[in-house]
Amino acid sequence: MPEQMVDQRRGIDRRVKHLSLRFPDRRLGFTRRQIHGSSPRIAYHRMLAAYRYRPQALAVVLVTVALLNVADLALTLRALDRGAVELNPIMAMLLGSDPLLASIFKVTIGVGVVVAMWLMRRYRRVLEASLVLLGGFTLLVVYSLTMLVISG
Repeated sequence: MPEQMVDQRRGIDRRVKHLSLRFPDRRLGFTRRQIHGSSPRIAYHRMLAAYRYRPQALAVVLVTVALLNVADLALTLRALDRGAVELNPIMAMLLGSDPLLASIFKVTIGVGVVVAMWLMRRYRRVLEASLVLLGGFTLLVVYSLTMLVISG
């Protein structure tokens, strides 16, 4: 009888990785020890740690990203009216079929990303990604504005 119990317990391989929706960063990506020194790397780590404990700063960054996303959409629609070509193939297809549908799609995706980042704000990579998104959308809007001014 005890042999049957052993066989039943061996039925599931515990070493097989199962699908998990959990972010794979075990310790959230932040060191538990105090960082000392004055190198640029250490300054960056300190800035990111301070950013982590100031949710108001993250909220401002994420709201700005959402607003820059809407500004990019408005500038893109204006540029398309002036004869420009959309380089993003998905948006080009959606704008070709229905500009309202494309606008809803772009804003929904943008808001979804912002909400997901807010929900996962305790992870270091998400905080870094928020800053990268802020920089990327800022450059994109500045580029779009420059192209509109040049095209006149």
